[in-house]
Amino acid sequence: MYARAIIGQRARGTKPQKRGKNVALLSALSLEEVLASSNIYGAVDGVTFEAFIAQELVPKLWKNATVVMDNAKINQGEMVRELIEKAGAKLIYLSPYSPEFSPIENFWSKVKAILKKVKARIYKDLINAITAAMLKVTKDDIRNWFTHCCYCTS
Repeated sequence: MYARAIIGQRARGTKPQKRGKNVALLSALSLEEVLASSNIYGAVDGVTFEAFIAQELVPKLWKNATVVMDNAKINQGEMVRELIEKAGAKLIYLSPYSPEFSPIENFWSKVKAILKKVKARIYKDLINAITAAMLKVTKDDIRNWFTHCCYCTS
């Protein structure tokens, strides 16, 4: 696909018909910040999720932390529980179909809204846009999302 634009400006056009590989985003929030995040090319399976927990999340957990996850099948591996509990944290699964109790849903809503405006068409632009979108999430946003989801933030 080719287009012309004024030098230094982006050529605007219709949405491309061909799609590339999906990019899956994994993240974890604390009350203070985005605790862990990873971009995965393609789909996420149980092994990939366990690797994210082991390499990205667990090193940043503290004793008596509570990890709240939805009860998706890939989140329920026994290794996930073992890794989190070995770090001295507690794991709680949300009841089925209860995204209203998951602050990460609000986080993804904000990040995806920003990504839709950027309209990245190549992977490099998408990864840069993801980073920029996550940097726009403020500490106040996170605390408000936890409060909105009925978690005590004081």
